[in-house]
Amino acid sequence: MNLKPKPPGKGSRDPQKGHPKTEVLKTTGPLKKSPPHCPESLPLPPDSLESLFDPVGRLDIPRLRRMVYQKGPEAGERKLVWKFLFGVYPPNSTAKERQVLDTKLEAHYHGMKWVWRGRYPSAVRLKVLADEEFSMAIDKYEVLQTQIRENASPLEKLAENSLQCHIFNDQLFTKAQKHIDADVPRTDRHRSYFQEEGLVKLLSVREILITYAAFHQDLGYCQGMNDFVSRFLETLDSETDAFWCFVGFMRWAGMNFTAEGIKRKIHVSEELLRYVDPELSSHIERVSKEKLLFCLRWLLLCFQRDLQHQDALRVLEIRGLEGGKGNSPDWQHSKTKDAEVNGCCAPRKDLTFDVLLCVAILVQNRDQLLSFHHAYEFLLFSQRLQGKLKLNTLQEEEKELSHPELSSLGPGVMLIPGQ
Repeated sequence: MNLKPKPPGKGSRDPQKGHPKTEVLKTTGPLKKSPPHCPESLPLPPDSLESLFDPVGRLDIPRLRRMVYQKGPEAGERKLVWKFLFGVYPPNSTAKERQVLDTKLEAHYHGMKWVWRGRYPSAVRLKVLADEEFSMAIDKYEVLQTQIRENASPLEKLAENSLQCHIFNDQLFTKAQKHIDADVPRTDRHRSYFQEEGLVKLLSVREILITYAAFHQDLGYCQGMNDFVSRFLETLDSETDAFWCFVGFMRWAGMNFTAEGIKRKIHVSEELLRYVDPELSSHIERVSKEKLLFCLRWLLLCFQRDLQHQDALRVLEIRGLEGGKGNSPDWQHSKTKDAEVNGCCAPRKDLTFDVLLCVAILVQNRDQLLSFHHAYEFLLFSQRLQGKLKLNTLQEEEKELSHPELSSLGPGVMLIPGQ
């Protein structure tokens, strides 16, 4: 499926060495090649991740973007690739520089955790009722946190001391914690990663969310953030790395969790649908005054609840490439005039991959949508698709979106992983 989003992308080591709950990420640099005289020495495949590094570990970012667009990284490569995609690693960093950065980021994350835990001791433990399995997981997680704290490095202690003067809004913290504690126990518990012993990892999701909300109180916590943190944690298998990737992701995706941001994204989707399928657009507007509001979950969560797991990761990766170019704290929509696609009011930079995917789904199901005569039918339609969408079924519909005017959005993207 050849959708054409804009290029971009950027992208820490696993938590601290010696900590009982973590292991050190061993892929912060290129794999060493065997000496030429060794019989097993073979040239690296031209599209392998190892082939994208120079001798000191600098990554060829344009080639990485192309690889992610065309086929996506292998499962074992995502721990490294995502830290570039989501702005954890500077694009021109060497392997040694990344090792130093990993240590600093881990220390800073632990420092942030210990500061809010010291300020709000009643918020440290998740309170659950009638869930013995979860209660045992909470006890185990706190034992691990105690061990980490007892083995704190001088750098971690320094980070904690430097953050002691951070000003918290108690009311905003309490509000965020309340919503997080309501959402975390039901986050992806069907995934094997979070079952049985994995319940301890759900507490890492909680820890990441509370730490983020405590130190980003301008936005705080919004429902749906837990879905993204869950994806980052399962993929990276590191609380520290998942936190920093989430921070990088929120630099450009955070605006979607504001009323203005999601309103803008829905409006852009409406404009694109009006451009590619005027009949369907007019019908939806005539039947429902809320227009494409029934697509809210798709656009807010980047299809994380609607696609099968591997497909959801691919969409998140491609959005990472798009967002990395504007990985900046400035969430305001650009006031400068942006080039528009001929016949479509939306600026090119707003025609992101999730918007194109949203419209492709609508076009694919146009006959069914045209048969609806009540607004609630559109909402039921989106609910029935939850967890059932497959990217490869949208291949033909995407071709219909590939008008010449849209071809300049960026390099072609094969939507089907591995093809």
